[in-house]
Amino acid sequence: MKKMIGFLTAMSLAFASVSQAVACTSILITDTEGRAYHARTLEYSALLPMDMTYFPAGMKVISFTPSDNQGMTFDTKYPILGMTGKFIASAKQLTIGEGINDQGLSFSANWLNGTESPTVGKDNAKILAVNDLGAWVLGNFKTAQEVKEALNSGKLEFWVPTKNALAPDTPLPLHFSINDKKGGSIVVEFLGGSMQVYDNPVGVMTNGPAFSWHLENLNNYTFTNLNKNTGQLGQLKLQTQDAGIALTSLPSAETTQGRFVKAAFYANYVRKAKTPDEAITTLAHIMNNFDRPYDLTVDAAGGMGDGVTRNNSSEVTVWTSLQDLSRNLLYFRSINAMNWSVIDMNKLKDVKKIKSISTFAVDQAGADVFKLFYAN
Repeated sequence: MKKMIGFLTAMSLAFASVSQAVACTSILITDTEGRAYHARTLEYSALLPMDMTYFPAGMKVISFTPSDNQGMTFDTKYPILGMTGKFIASAKQLTIGEGINDQGLSFSANWLNGTESPTVGKDNAKILAVNDLGAWVLGNFKTAQEVKEALNSGKLEFWVPTKNALAPDTPLPLHFSINDKKGGSIVVEFLGGSMQVYDNPVGVMTNGPAFSWHLENLNNYTFTNLNKNTGQLGQLKLQTQDAGIALTSLPSAETTQGRFVKAAFYANYVRKAKTPDEAITTLAHIMNNFDRPYDLTVDAAGGMGDGVTRNNSSEVTVWTSLQDLSRNLLYFRSINAMNWSVIDMNKLKDVKKIKSISTFAVDQAGADVFKLFYAN
């Protein structure tokens, strides 16, 4: 109990310190054979006390209702590996913020201001709190299309808890990207008191505004990756000194709007790799463009970011993950490392209980992370 109280206190302090300054970038790419690879960064101005957790198949999930009664219950069919936190104190299980299952499905939760909970009926057995959405998705489905059909079936009702460590006075401010090993991708949002499920034609998700706004905004960026190296102004002939001018109009700001445009450009123009190993290397190069060191930008007091509650703060990339969805591999590094640690889900089948290890212990383990999951 003391350990749990200490963890919740640390979570509350960490999240209270970051206010509205949260930036995450999710990107899906495919190789020449159509195999998909997913990656995301998580930016905060505090090193969050999150864990990497393995959930074996057969985990019993017990959700809850707005009146704090028992909600939907189910047993997971597939094992899950992902990043977790105790975001909701009354929840029976950890919230999955990022993860994969062994069927080639990935799940990402990114910050979304303005999230608003739908109303739900009185059939408690149909009600799922969205903090349990990751466990439901990864524990039961193989493809993004299957998830989409289940979300739209009307057989379940979803609601968004307000009392949470992320933003105590507002509904849990998250939206969700769900991707599969064949390149299927959807985005789920809870805005205006209803659930919106979008097909994701560009394989990218950042933060607010609504996902539909980001897609519309791409109409302002119709240029391609083709360099235009020559031109003429009057009688003066122009020529660039080197390549790269095609990127001139890409946003340089690390805002959610800017990152969405930049991520869509990288995800859809970078050359497709031929092999899984090449694809992971390509994806790592892409994600380096969204890696934020300390003090790249700083929020001062009174700003929209952390400065609301702190004199100065700076968002950093707390951790980045890469996922080979066909081979069930998760690559990981935190702000404390440049090299990747790799976790092969196929080697965790003998782990029979839920097992969590510290985010930063993954870096310390280097390439051999399996021993942490098998340690007592």
